[in-house]
Amino acid sequence: MARLTFPVRAAALSILLASVFHIFFWAIMAVAASELPDFYPYTLFLPLACVFSTLGLFGIFVGVGLFRVRNWARLAALVLAALAAAFCAFGILVASLILLESTAATLGIELAAESRRYLIGLDLLYLFIFCLALWWIYLFSRRFVAAQFAESQSPASRLTQKKASCPPPIALLAWLMIGSAALCAASWPLILGKIPAMLFTRIYSPAASKWIWTVNIVLFLACGVGLLRLQRWSYTGTIALHVFWLVSLFVSQVSPAYPRYLGLCFAALQADQSATYFIHFALSSFASAFATAIPTALLIAGLFYYRSAFLKAADEPTS
Repeated sequence: MARLTFPVRAAALSILLASVFHIFFWAIMAVAASELPDFYPYTLFLPLACVFSTLGLFGIFVGVGLFRVRNWARLAALVLAALAAAFCAFGILVASLILLESTAATLGIELAAESRRYLIGLDLLYLFIFCLALWWIYLFSRRFVAAQFAESQSPASRLTQKKASCPPPIALLAWLMIGSAALCAASWPLILGKIPAMLFTRIYSPAASKWIWTVNIVLFLACGVGLLRLQRWSYTGTIALHVFWLVSLFVSQVSPAYPRYLGLCFAALQADQSATYFIHFALSSFASAFATAIPTALLIAGLFYYRSAFLKAADEPTS
């Protein structure tokens, strides 16, 4: 078995410790959520906290797999790091916006000194985990680290991997798509199965919306599995799927019908809009549309960049 270098062992230990912290933190949040009022959106806090706490077990499995020098654990660590970085980046954005006096005034929030200290502390915690996740991505995507995990495989496995290997960034995207499909399916009874779908400027009926969400889940799952299996059609399908949602979401957000769509979503969820005021930031529709479009646009650019590498791998024999 290959001997891991100190940075890799330190990263594996940090993933284990962060996962244990994650489990206990969300378990405490689940206990605290049982004291909340019995109406939406507070009714979501308990099941979501339980789900988030359970997901921490994935990090423990990944950390153990890294110490056992399993290549699947290295790829899983990249997926975990990307999810953690995205979650923390969103948390930093929200906490920083609330700290701004103009945003707080727009939202009707009066920030006391204690609340400001709490938000600043939350920002620093998110920033620390965000930097840690970036380090994981940088480390586990390095060639010398991948070589350490490749040495632990049998000669036959190394030969197969050498002949046909999905580029690590595309494999990461594939697992994110599979995870996204799984999360959407899990949220069906609580959210996705209730809210209407809006494609471009048209808002669809509840029956048609369920078909749209179902097809989207199936497509994301199929494309994710297809990427991992080096199917050429899955790469074109992944690009088309992301371009479709990028254009549709952008057009929807700048449409005059978008506020009505949000109102329909609140009504479908029986939401107390005064309890969900935090989503109404003082941003224009174009600013919000561009802010949500940039990550998907960068992802599509990355897909075109790695297209030749993926197609080359797909054309190589697998055995």
